Amino acid sequence: MKKIENRIVIVTRETRLKKVLESQNTLSQAKFYVNQLGGDFDEYETEHKQYHESVQKTRQGLEGMAVIQILDRSYLPNFIFAPNDIVLAVGQDGLVANILKYLDGQPLIGVNPDPERWDGVLLPFNPKNAARIVEETAAGKRKYEEVTMALARVQNGQELLAVNDFFIGQKGHGSARYVIKFAGVKENQSSSGVIVSTGLGSTGWMKSIIAGANRISSSVIGRPYGKTQESQDLLEEDEVMKIGALKQEVEVQELADLAFVEHDIDAEPADAEPEIHALALEEINEMPIMAAMPEPPVEMRRRMEKSFKPKITLKKKEYGPSDLAGVVGKWSSKELLFAVREPFPSISTGTSMVFGKLSSGETLRIESLMGENGVIFSDGIENDFIAFNSGTEAVISIADKKGLMVI
Repeated sequence: MKKIENRIVIVTRETRLKKVLESQNTLSQAKFYVNQLGGDFDEYETEHKQYHESVQKTRQGLEGMAVIQILDRSYLPNFIFAPNDIVLAVGQDGLVANILKYLDGQPLIGVNPDPERWDGVLLPFNPKNAARIVEETAAGKRKYEEVTMALARVQNGQELLAVNDFFIGQKGHGSARYVIKFAGVKENQSSSGVIVSTGLGSTGWMKSIIAGANRISSSVIGRPYGKTQESQDLLEEDEVMKIGALKQEVEVQELADLAFVEHDIDAEPADAEPEIHALALEEINEMPIMAAMPEPPVEMRRRMEKSFKPKITLKKKEYGPSDLAGVVGKWSSKELLFAVREPFPSISTGTSMVFGKLSSGETLRIESLMGENGVIFSDGIENDFIAFNSGTEAVISIADKKGLMVI
């Protein structure tokens, strides 16, 4: 076996048995606890044994090749990886996603410790061939695939990366209140939260959301809750189009002033009316607005502004297999998907913007309307979060940072 200069870091995870033992202290108490809950303690023990045998077998195959360090994933946030480290993930797919966020160009090798128990989409290798894969990686003989990540940033500078997906919403099972902003349009919503998925994560949480929505849609015929469930009345122009909005406001002001001028003309004597009207029609755009001219009646102005407020509508977008082919299951996809979970239609919350695709350079902005318990977390790690309460706006985009998976 050829020695290499790289350090080899093997990242491991806790088993279910270890977690139960931490809370129950003894094996007998842990067994009693699991059995009382209707679980199969023998399965816990078998899984634990198989996992640790795989970790040991992986390490033994690498002995003598390089310096080896075993690292529990709980220490990842504080661990400093060297630029030439080769990292192995021995666990489930979630462990791979967890590790990638803390790497900066180091190659990651996914090792499946128990193929009969876990599918391991991100774990193409096993303990038997791990040493050969590491040796070929160090020699530059293995191919890599880039993994696109998503980035969430808030106003105070806090950032969070996601390898699989983001959850933006309420901690626990409460309803999340927020304003969603995308493609120049915004809408107030109440839902169970928003999921933003990468190509890698599109076969996980996002897949289950789409599968559930498809089945519900095919099972429910018509509009049992009336037309309001598809109303777009709450759509508004986003702040990013302020120039257009300002122009419209000026136009409304001019129309209101025109209405007042015509109203004042009506009060003139009948014999002067034709001449003044002719002047107003031909030269109204050039007439200066007098500083002393009084404001039009408040109610009139409100009616004018309301009547000239543009109605925002979204053309229904249907995403077929070809539309999503560039992101679903594609680790290096330059696109992200977002979906709103269980949106609630009401007089103040809409359901028009519930699914979409972000391309490179686009952003999804979400402004929190929650007084407390709003959170943003990634890849299912709930205790590593950004607070997302009233006034906080999250900007979601494709991250510049990429993961590097050995294939």
